[in-house]
Amino acid sequence: MFVLINDTREEFMRAKKKIESLWNRETKAFKAGAHVALEFLPLFDQIKNDANKEAFASGLGLFFLVLSDEHFDTLKNFVIKVIQHKNGHIREAIRHTAEWLFISLTSRAEPFVFPEGKELTDAQKAEQANGRAQYVGYVQDIEALIDTYGTDDEKGEYIHEMKPSVHKSLQQLWGRLTDNRAYQKLLEATLPIPYEIFIKRKEIEHELLELLKEHRSDSSVDDIKDIIYHEEESGDMMKIISLFDRGSAGELSDVLELVSDAWNYFPHKTLNGISPQEKLLEYEHAH
Repeated sequence: MFVLINDTREEFMRAKKKIESLWNRETKAFKAGAHVALEFLPLFDQIKNDANKEAFASGLGLFFLVLSDEHFDTLKNFVIKVIQHKNGHIREAIRHTAEWLFISLTSRAEPFVFPEGKELTDAQKAEQANGRAQYVGYVQDIEALIDTYGTDDEKGEYIHEMKPSVHKSLQQLWGRLTDNRAYQKLLEATLPIPYEIFIKRKEIEHELLELLKEHRSDSSVDDIKDIIYHEEESGDMMKIISLFDRGSAGELSDVLELVSDAWNYFPHKTLNGISPQEKLLEYEHAH
């Protein structure tokens, strides 16, 4: 670890190979001593050279493999911190190292069961509940940062179209965590709404946020949700449309479509706190 923090690129490349060799030759001994890496995490800010910070973040991979289950929160907090670094190479290094957190979460949130349908033990159920809670919390932490770092000049329909930035690194990390069946099953088990409704709402929220930024509006997505929730007359939808009306027919057409989606997918008080789309699903299931 001291080599990764202080020495030259050639030396820390050799150090990384030694770490891998120790893992391959003496796995049991490596696991027994892996906790020492936790003592070095607070030293990250003291590393003066970005190349050494990158080497340190990259060299933590096997330690994350061993420690992720037991020390998830400590490692997660370190990832959240380093993924915000201004140097893209450092962000990429920690994003790849964080893959072991993803593996830890998915294996605990959805443990392999054989034969299929076998009942989990009480200890496994407790570990599963803990893993699911950590999974949801991790995703929420990243989403909060995405909202903080998202700016107009970093927009792109697809992540790969975005220029290198903290925002892009966060989107990539979020995508890895959420674009998989394990996370979908977790949401299906814990969400009070259907999964497809949840995903559509997320998409609408993102599009509304980008549009509000584009119009430099003082309103927020929560303001729009509040108008929809407390709607009492047909003119309430026009209140939302007026936030984005700049007189362009082409732009207004897109705004109408987005506001219509928001109206249909966000909760209404008059519908007992559910959305028109959920009401439609209830009707379809009943018939």
